[in-house]
Amino acid sequence: MDQIAIHLRRIDGRIDDRQAWSATTAEHFQSVAPWRTFRWHYGQKHYSGTYWSSTMRAHVIYESRLELTRLLYADFDPDVTAIYAQPFLLSASVDGNLGRHVPDFLLLRGKRPPLVVDVKPSHLLTRPKIASALGWAQEALANRGWDFEVWCEPPQAELENLRFLAGYRRDWLFEDDLLTEIRAANLHGMTLGEVFKAFPGWPGWKVRATVLQLLWCQHFVTDLSTPLTVSHQLRQGPALVTGAALSDLPEPIRSENHDDISSESTPPQKTGARMSGAGVRVGVGARLKYDGEVVVVEEMFESTAGNEVLVRDGPGRRFRLSLREVLSSGRAHVISEQPAPSSDDPGDTASVVLSQLSEPELTQVRERAAHMNEVIYGFRSGTPELAEPGEPKPEYAPTVPKMRRYKTKAAELQVSERTIKRWVQSFLVDREAGLIQGGSQRTSDLGGVGRADPRWVEMALEIMAEHTDQSKPSRAKIIRSMGPRLQARYGQGEVALPTRATAYRWLQELDRRLPTFRLSTKRNRDIAARPGTAYGKLRPTRPGEYLLLDTTRLDVFALDPLTLKWVQPELTVAMDWYSRCITGIRVTPVSTKSIDVAAVLFQTYRPRPAGREWPKHAVWPDHGVPRVVLVDADALADDDSVDEHGRAGVASPAMVPETIIVDHGKPYVSEHVTSVCQRLGISVQPARLRTGRDKGPIERFFKTLREGKLESLPGYKGPDLFSRGLNPEGEAFFFLDELEAIIREWIACTYHHRPHSGLIDPRVPGLKLSPAAAFEHGIARAGYIEVPCDPDLGFEFLKTIWKPIHHYGVETRKCRYNGPGLNGYRNTKSPYTGPKAGGRWPIQVDPDNINLAYFRRPDTHRWHTLEWEHAPAQKFPISEEAMELARSLARRKYRFPDDDTAVSELLERWNLGLGLTMSERRIALRLAREQAAFDLPATQEDEIEELPAVARVLALDSGQTPSEMPDDIDKPEHHEGDASGDDDEEDELDNRPDTENFYVDAIEDA
Repeated sequence: MDQIAIHLRRIDGRIDDRQAWSATTAEHFQSVAPWRTFRWHYGQKHYSGTYWSSTMRAHVIYESRLELTRLLYADFDPDVTAIYAQPFLLSASVDGNLGRHVPDFLLLRGKRPPLVVDVKPSHLLTRPKIASALGWAQEALANRGWDFEVWCEPPQAELENLRFLAGYRRDWLFEDDLLTEIRAANLHGMTLGEVFKAFPGWPGWKVRATVLQLLWCQHFVTDLSTPLTVSHQLRQGPALVTGAALSDLPEPIRSENHDDISSESTPPQKTGARMSGAGVRVGVGARLKYDGEVVVVEEMFESTAGNEVLVRDGPGRRFRLSLREVLSSGRAHVISEQPAPSSDDPGDTASVVLSQLSEPELTQVRERAAHMNEVIYGFRSGTPELAEPGEPKPEYAPTVPKMRRYKTKAAELQVSERTIKRWVQSFLVDREAGLIQGGSQRTSDLGGVGRADPRWVEMALEIMAEHTDQSKPSRAKIIRSMGPRLQARYGQGEVALPTRATAYRWLQELDRRLPTFRLSTKRNRDIAARPGTAYGKLRPTRPGEYLLLDTTRLDVFALDPLTLKWVQPELTVAMDWYSRCITGIRVTPVSTKSIDVAAVLFQTYRPRPAGREWPKHAVWPDHGVPRVVLVDADALADDDSVDEHGRAGVASPAMVPETIIVDHGKPYVSEHVTSVCQRLGISVQPARLRTGRDKGPIERFFKTLREGKLESLPGYKGPDLFSRGLNPEGEAFFFLDELEAIIREWIACTYHHRPHSGLIDPRVPGLKLSPAAAFEHGIARAGYIEVPCDPDLGFEFLKTIWKPIHHYGVETRKCRYNGPGLNGYRNTKSPYTGPKAGGRWPIQVDPDNINLAYFRRPDTHRWHTLEWEHAPAQKFPISEEAMELARSLARRKYRFPDDDTAVSELLERWNLGLGLTMSERRIALRLAREQAAFDLPATQEDEIEELPAVARVLALDSGQTPSEMPDDIDKPEHHEGDASGDDDEEDELDNRPDTENFYVDAIEDA
């Protein structure tokens, strides 16, 4: 192996190609990007995503759930200082061929050598191709002095414990005073249950969560090899985890035989459900199959450990085995010398065969079995101990020859002697099951396609599978295709074709296995894509661990407030997977954008206020903790504090999500949503393409909402075209904001308090929980991570753009923004690095409101509002998309239009209803929303200007005396910076024509 080189991809997109391997150090990876990105395709089995790492304080990608387990262990390891995913491409000349390999992770560990990790399932390590790639990569890394490991499946209990503790890895969510108090206490040797109760001055849910956070950062440790309980004891020292790292690779298997049965002789076909002859002799001379080899028992003896056998294998080697191991372990089993029942017998067991008989048939079989016992043994019960009066009869005495007994029984039952002989033979082999009319293989003739030729069934399923991605076929078409294809594959007349009626009946049965004819083609494709194995499942262990986000088109029409015409809205929902609580909703007209997804995510942190007249059980406390788990529940329940609207509490629980599960819609995988998640420490787990079951609970919620509430509203249109009413559009009654309020109230008052069949506690079988009860259950079990109290949290959910700060302010979206918050940073470069920064500053913008932008000063860490220079002329927010449309429409009419004119023309066009296009109507619908996406607080200068004294001073600066000041002072305009006008003199400006659009009139058509 020679010509080893390393290839790096930088954050700015540059590729450092073929760097010298010997000169590569850990410093080269500080600004690298993953060598390859996600690859999504329909039907893939693995899950890719981004994990927020507490070590990197940023997102780290992974391509499978097995890679995610390695990330958890690396994030838990205090020696790991940096984690890089897909860090580089390693190339080398291996046996004259070019070898290329991209490892999964690179872990930097301080003064220790870097660790390169490849993640592979254990059953793939013996494949020659994989073993060769890992082998030469390990050799290359060893020559450089770096460590290398292959990561496989870790212990299940240890992994579940780490996954549970990882939910507490975001240290800024915990209160410093409580952390300091717990660190100062001597808790070593105490159990977790005792520690949870050792700080009575703090709420129990907060103590529990904080202790688990200290377990994650290894301030104290406990045994992680068994599931965490309150009886686990705390101790000092580093945490001991087993993991699944392999430094020595197994030998590759060149020829793998995956069919064990083909190497053995096929056992003789049995007649069916055997019930006798089950005993197999184990003694000297018996043959055993032990670890795939045939061995012969040579001696049996007793020992202090129990009975043992001495066996000899094919090459003549002898060794001892425990008889208990031979009889009970899966490594060895006895090879029977005579036909005997086996688990791989083709027939069904006797219990299955007999259970399919009716009561008269069972009575007939029992009576016939009594006759067989009598003719064989002389007793109807088969034993002298249960002899009936007068048994044995003289004609069936044991001294009577067998053939005479057969003849007597045949005369008694009025059947032939041959029939009696056949019954006796079947009874001795299969007992009662052999006496069933039709034989013990009767199951093959009972219903379904039991009588069908297996080749006919196989061909039918093959043709049906070919129509998975095609239009729905008829059964007649399938039947017509069967004959020629069977003849081409097996020959003329080899497979008998059933009658048309029988073929229709069999296809109806096969449609249950592979739906083709009954359901819609979309549903058939979804069923065909189901995995052949048992479904895997993400099992949340606490509230907030997984947050499901999804959007659906509602099956009800709403009214457009602008044109009073119907519109079909969309609903975006956030659901906590553990409790099924709905933490955020947003109804939008026509389409959903990334700002709507961010708004729903924001509601998870800051829930909407509850309704004024909502019942008490539907209202959640402002802090999100259920009242039943608080220490002073009664005092808080009697709290009379309400807001300015007379509402107390919020509509849903507040929580800090750890991972969001989304689909591949453009709003969900946008840079806006991803950047918000990275800033807030949220991992992102996209579902697989066109796989709705990955978000099964939220898909089921949409159906529950439709059947529980929407179908009772005016304007309901049904779930599909066949369920549609005559004119549901004409019945549209509610505006968009009213429809959202109705859905929110139904969720809070009904859905959250109705038991769900999927919400259970395995320790209490039969107990069904409601979402609200499941949330309380989760907090009592795992504690509660309190939502950050920062009032400026809403700014974090806005879209971030990078722009330079000029002397006149910030220019973005073809608008200029200015404000006092920019003072001191004008014409300066930012300290931020990266391809997007490049000396520019981060500005937060709301796509639905072009009037304002927001800037966070690095020196004070306070947010400041930047106002658009034309914002004072607008009486309401206007979106970025509407502004672009207004400019494009104004350019068609005016030669030099400004933004004021463009907006005025757009609004006039909408008010007159002049031929609204689809894009115009969609933008108008979004502007018609009365509720903002975010409840943003007032920034620093806003708060100052709202003070009465400051308002009077600002009014005096404008030349107005205090006596002339009105009672209701208008809010002064923000600073707009230096004017960017031309060189006109003042008299020229004063003597301008009255008509503002002089040149426009000059070029108008006559």
